[in-house]
Amino acid sequence: MEIKLPLDAHLQAALNKVSAAFPELKLNQVLEAKIVVNQAQANLLTVNLAGKALTLQTPLPLPIAAGQSLQLQVVKLLPTPEFKLIAPALPANANPTTGGEAPLLKLAPTPTPLQAAVAGNPLTNLQLGQSVSAQVVSVGKQNVTLQLATAPPAGHTATDNAASRSLAQPIMLDSRQLIETDPAKPALMPGNRIELQLVKVGSQPLFSAKLAPADSGAELVAAAFKQALPQQSSPQVLLDRLDRGIGELVADKTVGETLKHLALQILRAIPDKSALFQPAGLKTAVAGSGLFLEAKLAQAGRQSSAPQTLMDDFKLRLGKFIAELALELKPAAAEHPTTSSTPLLTELLRQAEGSLAKLTLDQLHSLPKDDAPRQVWVLELPFLQNGKPDLLELVVEHERGGSGNPAGQNNWVVSITITPPELATIHCKLSCYDGSVNTRFWSESAETVEKINARLDYLRRQFEEKGLKPGFMDAQHGKPAQEHSPIASPQSLLSEKV
Repeated sequence: MEIKLPLDAHLQAALNKVSAAFPELKLNQVLEAKIVVNQAQANLLTVNLAGKALTLQTPLPLPIAAGQSLQLQVVKLLPTPEFKLIAPALPANANPTTGGEAPLLKLAPTPTPLQAAVAGNPLTNLQLGQSVSAQVVSVGKQNVTLQLATAPPAGHTATDNAASRSLAQPIMLDSRQLIETDPAKPALMPGNRIELQLVKVGSQPLFSAKLAPADSGAELVAAAFKQALPQQSSPQVLLDRLDRGIGELVADKTVGETLKHLALQILRAIPDKSALFQPAGLKTAVAGSGLFLEAKLAQAGRQSSAPQTLMDDFKLRLGKFIAELALELKPAAAEHPTTSSTPLLTELLRQAEGSLAKLTLDQLHSLPKDDAPRQVWVLELPFLQNGKPDLLELVVEHERGGSGNPAGQNNWVVSITITPPELATIHCKLSCYDGSVNTRFWSESAETVEKINARLDYLRRQFEEKGLKPGFMDAQHGKPAQEHSPIASPQSLLSEKV
């Protein structure tokens, strides 16, 4: 006969707790976990283990960052589960009490949302309707970890005092306690700065969460730029629309002759594809690309008359075109405020401003940088392909003199992107080192790559006929690596260092 003795109530509660948290937990089992929050001051680690967020008590503060992966071994189940930290291995001075041995981590009691053990927790001081600033650290399936601001001064909410944004210890809330006030602008996303407002008190208080207003200087500047600056667009978009709409523009008698003349000038200045194959034609296209307008203006200021290259500059013509479009669309400047061409003019103005913004950013990218080993120029050259506007993207790099570049040796890299008729887009990189010209092609079309490979010998003979020394040549499927792209976006359009 089997005899079952009753278990002690405390032991049964402990078993139930372990079974609920870890249904398959076994001694000496090795588990993978990831740190959510390291509350070093409170000797607490919040980890994600098998999709559950658990808080572990550490013997001493551990030098482990949030997001780092851990390996934990189960060394004890009752009355409280304990784990040994296997990886990462900690140095001996990180835990002197154990002589460098792996520390033991105990399962800590689940903290309540308003647990006063977290020092400086401003939620404990909130009254109904009051708010506090916070930053979302992580979002789990059932909880949200927040980095809260310190407690606001008496009589003030967190939004009333900028000093209240100093950060306190992270805290974890049940996701059911947070109500997003604006579904169109999700607030509970890692990295977001939000405002929490207490809307219901009790054992499980409720908080409304919304995105905090952009009140810092950097955020205000960024928002102002987004609103004030036109959206960048390729000049090909403008040229295509101008080419399709030039007939309508010229036929409209309500449109000024100056605007028609400027539009025709822009289209007529586009060179044919064959001109870019000649050194003189390519040099003229690069000089008139708009990238060097300000340098030519400075040169013209030192001369009695403006050079012809200045009058043919694309950026100068674009600026005149934008100014004339604005005058045409200004009701006070026209006898007929609305005409049949008004939608076309409005579209052309938006696209012209976008082209000017793109060209200006290319100029910023092309400015010399003191700490860069090479000078880089970023250009977009329009040309005519079968009578229609097309675009050649060009990046030219010149390696500056230094320890790795002997005196008198010119090293150049030219990157070209083009989409020929009936072919996929082709990326080409030509590099000149030690007198040899190395050429590499990329395309996402296997057929295009095959056609390029079949003509590499012809290209090699063309280089030799021009007096160049051909080096390495190949064509690959895919895109060129962008890790060291010279046209990566700048961190900011403004620099506080003057």
